Amino acid sequence: MGSVYQRGNSWVGQYKDRGKTVQKTLGKKSLITKTMAREIVKKIEHQIQLGKYDMLDAEIPTFNDFANEYLMHGKEVIQKRSWWRDVYGLKHFISLFGDRRLSEITPKDVDDYKKIRLKDVAPSTVNRELQCARSLFNLAKRWKKFFGDNPVSIAKLIPVNNQKERILARKEEERLLELNNPYLKPILITALNTGMRKNEILTLRWTNIDLDTKVITLEHTNTKTKTTRRIPINSVLRKLLLEQRLKSGGNEFIFLSPTGNPYKRHDSIKGSYERLCKNAGITGLRFHDLRHTAATRMIEAGASIVAVSKILGHSDIKMTMRYTHPDNSLKEAVELLTKSNISESVTDIFTDNEESR
Repeated sequence: MGSVYQRGNSWVGQYKDRGKTVQKTLGKKSLITKTMAREIVKKIEHQIQLGKYDMLDAEIPTFNDFANEYLMHGKEVIQKRSWWRDVYGLKHFISLFGDRRLSEITPKDVDDYKKIRLKDVAPSTVNRELQCARSLFNLAKRWKKFFGDNPVSIAKLIPVNNQKERILARKEEERLLELNNPYLKPILITALNTGMRKNEILTLRWTNIDLDTKVITLEHTNTKTKTTRRIPINSVLRKLLLEQRLKSGGNEFIFLSPTGNPYKRHDSIKGSYERLCKNAGITGLRFHDLRHTAATRMIEAGASIVAVSKILGHSDIKMTMRYTHPDNSLKEAVELLTKSNISESVTDIFTDNEESR
């Protein structure tokens, strides 16, 4: 039987492999418990008994090594716009499991990770980190760097009650736009009149705009779903774009930062946006809620679910369905039955019979 002992700030596992004593550093004491370390040793011994450990140890990379491959793949091959978020998403996973091979990480390890992270951050944050780790394992399996089950998929994400979308009230919108921030106001108006995502707006170029046909064309390289999307330009937005063209001074980008430079993908207007909301007396309104607001207003005005889904660029119409109001829809559906007047006629017959008696 193998054993676990402490060396400095780390746990070290000791076990036999074909008659030889092997010692392996398993992780720092601040990150894994002695019980977790013992479980790792048990798994290694089990793999040795199956005659698989040599193959795994020689060919399967550590989590840290493959994380670098995963991040570079996302940045250079997939050209993922938010690849830098994956860097932060994997940071804590690497600190806990970085020295472990992919095959050594179990669903229990993932559950332990949840417990550790939940002490510091919200469940939604932990889930984002786990989603990133899950994608990493899936890529490793596709590249045949890892042959087991995805431990994150088995452990699953933390159940989280979806936050109800915050919809901007008309009076709140008036207060927000009355502040007349020359940099944010055009961006906010664009969001409310298109339902576009923040990065789609900030990186919008004049080459994406056709004021004659009144259409915005978002290239597949600049959308979340990696598909080209076309969004109609309404009269309010067309007027704003004409004004922006005069302000742009020939710059290829439509919206410029206070320094006069284009917004880069990693730039954020979060700070200035939150200050603007605070000055307007508006609380709990994320920038992304402007997208929810646009979608809700379109549907309330009578736009079809299919049309709104295409404008928003949803890959599944079910994502758009959340903007409908089920209670009202049910009432309207039942009310449509009255148009046939059959039930009403039958009711009249029964009423007449009762009166004749």
